[in-house]
Amino acid sequence: MLLKIGDLAKKVSCSVLTIRYYEKEGLIPPPSRTQGNYRLYSEDYIDRLRFILNCRTLNMTLSEIRQLFTYKDTPNKNCSDVNFLIDSHIKIVEDNIKSQQQLIQQLLEIRQTCDGLCTVDNCGVLKKLA
Repeated sequence: MLLKIGDLAKKVSCSVLTIRYYEKEGLIPPPSRTQGNYRLYSEDYIDRLRFILNCRTLNMTLSEIRQLFTYKDTPNKNCSDVNFLIDSHIKIVEDNIKSQQQLIQQLLEIRQTCDGLCTVDNCGVLKKLA
């Protein structure tokens, strides 16, 4: 069964623009086209797009996803490289969480400079930000 891009987008719950973007970035191969130049996608695209979308929900970069596809393309290879990639991604997420926690602390400290009872020209938050 072949699907037009709009039907594929509905099946995988993403936008047409997202599909075109992943095609442009080389994460999905160019589809066949009709004589009227409409894109036609096979069922294989559904699984590939779902894989990409799942990875994106885990904040994986396009580069990481490309790498995962190279691993998928060599199914008999040992999966230690896959684990290494995921371990590296976990470290990046942990670093991002630490950075966000530091940001929260900075914002809390700034927020404590104003009790909300003064005029804007005496606002501690605005003074601290200046």
